Amino acid sequence: MRRSGMTVVELIVGLTVTGLAVGAGYSALSTLADHRARARDAVAATARVATVRRTLVTWLEGAYVVSDEQSPPFQLVDHTTRGRADDEVIFLTSALTPLGAGDVVVRLFIDRDERTPERGLSAEFVERYGAETARVELDSSVVSLDIRCFSEILGKREWMRTWLSSATIPQGVELRFAASASDRLAPLLRVPVTVAMVGGQ
Repeated sequence: MRRSGMTVVELIVGLTVTGLAVGAGYSALSTLADHRARARDAVAATARVATVRRTLVTWLEGAYVVSDEQSPPFQLVDHTTRGRADDEVIFLTSALTPLGAGDVVVRLFIDRDERTPERGLSAEFVERYGAETARVELDSSVVSLDIRCFSEILGKREWMRTWLSSATIPQGVELRFAASASDRLAPLLRVPVTVAMVGGQ
């Protein structure tokens, strides 16, 4: 005698297997969406840091000095705070900044001032011939800035920790960054930013 249809046990087994397959598929899709979101966040963070690096290079490549009393010198201040490099560099640039292009004094430094909204690697801008100013937070994870200048000005090629000249700029500048925990620093910021200075002496 032939039987048609399913028994209750077969139906329960079939529904259980189907439920397990749907659950596994949903879990896989959820994991895939999670990985996709993390990958998208990582790409966005990398693009942001690449923009910061490119902006720093552009500002420094546009550095120049003008020999008059009102113009700021190219200045590198070597400083340490709580055992960490806390250098800053001040220069006049012709590059595009938040205040526009040309004749803007740029100060790169680590902002720790509780009274300002910026934190970490920051830039301050002042018009050379005007009163307009601006401040920009470049990366809040950076807590240490170590800067060196490269020059042959004293007859030998060397990296120098300080620079102050209203007549010349160095041949190159290197910026190194550190975070409070090394794994918090974006991979592109673990590599020093080295800039060949146009017109450097």
